[in-house]
Amino acid sequence: MYLLTFTILLLPVLLTLFCCMPDKAKPAFLLCASILVYGWGSPTRLLIPAVYLCVDYGIGLLLGALQKHRRTSLGILLAVIVLQAAALPCLRGDFADNPPPIYPIGIALITLQGLGYLIGIYRKKHDADRNFLRVALYLTFFPMLYAGPLLTYPEFCTQLKKRRYNIQSVGAGISMFIRGLTEKVVLADTLGYVFGELRQSDPAQLSMLTAWLTVLTFSMYLYFELLGYVDMARGLGRCFGITLPRQFGQPFLSHGVTRFMEQWNITHVLWFQTNFRHVLLENSRHRWMKYASLVLMWMLIGIWYNTSYNFLFWGMCIGILLLLEQFFLGKILEHNYAFGLIYTLFSLHFSWVFLFADNLGEVFTYWKAMLGFGSGLLDSYGVYFFTSYIVFLLICIYIATDLFRNIMDRISVTPIGTKIAAYMPLIDCLLLVLCLSFMLDADTASQLWLHL
Repeated sequence: MYLLTFTILLLPVLLTLFCCMPDKAKPAFLLCASILVYGWGSPTRLLIPAVYLCVDYGIGLLLGALQKHRRTSLGILLAVIVLQAAALPCLRGDFADNPPPIYPIGIALITLQGLGYLIGIYRKKHDADRNFLRVALYLTFFPMLYAGPLLTYPEFCTQLKKRRYNIQSVGAGISMFIRGLTEKVVLADTLGYVFGELRQSDPAQLSMLTAWLTVLTFSMYLYFELLGYVDMARGLGRCFGITLPRQFGQPFLSHGVTRFMEQWNITHVLWFQTNFRHVLLENSRHRWMKYASLVLMWMLIGIWYNTSYNFLFWGMCIGILLLLEQFFLGKILEHNYAFGLIYTLFSLHFSWVFLFADNLGEVFTYWKAMLGFGSGLLDSYGVYFFTSYIVFLLICIYIATDLFRNIMDRISVTPIGTKIAAYMPLIDCLLLVLCLSFMLDADTASQLWLHL
């Protein structure tokens, strides 16, 4: 319901006011808009981010003043990192659908942005900024708060100073926002409904079909949920004169886990590589650290997503798979595309189970069923959902691959593509109406595919 309120009420008002603002007032207006959006419905939600902002701003100035005292600076930086990392599990807690009023949405991303800002000062990548408004806007820029993507502080400041804002950028931004909204509301929410229904089946009675259908649906749901929010964020950023980087490619049908992860949460993985793994490698001459740091980094990414043991094991699993490809599997996968597809499909989808299973026992139960050692190959529950949603699932899988992007690129340079581009504003309007209808009646919309 919040997304619906934002789309039909807040966004039009914010865009109209932003267009009327003089250029010098636009950064201050964006900060006010971020505060409004973040605190909508629960102003107490602003308290913890305000504390983080004051701490990061003050520590940034302190690190800037202590540039010649490296040990002292490092001690202060490590203390802030440890404190914020320790606070994150408590602040993110498992509140299901009823978070307390003070619960800070997006605190994980605020933490990464803030720590990246401080680490950049310590490593002399940029200076500490005395402009509180600019630092505050960097940490709280509302399009990025839910799923990113992330920007480094120098990149953000450069865009803030040299932003290009015109009616064409607003139009392109709105189009991208509607595309992201469609991915989230039409695709991800339908996939989420199917996944939720499949999860109702007893894990002890899973057939091979139901287990694989559950995992495939979850992987598609996760992809389009995150992609939808990121595309909405990129569209909003363009509307307000900030170009945000790409966060997801079309990773499915990649022939290797390395290739897959190169197109998955791109800026988040880059943050951990830059601010964790590269720092370890710079300060260690041991050859084994190159490999150990890769597994440690992915374990850290897993904990950052969620502080449960399952996510830790998921991160370790991804790190080990990437390590194996660096040692010997990479060359085999490079020269055997079919084997690479099968290997990536199995290894990744076995690892996805960690992300939705309630405990490790359930993980092994799903694995057994996926290998055919559960309750047979088929069951009526799995057959029903397979026959009802397999076409929709295949469409989603196709959209998530390079095949879809390639055909869209080819169509765009044909006469048909030119005609489609001319009608894009009308298509966007129809998609927006479809999304609004889905948000108004989510239960009926989730089952719409059954009636088509």
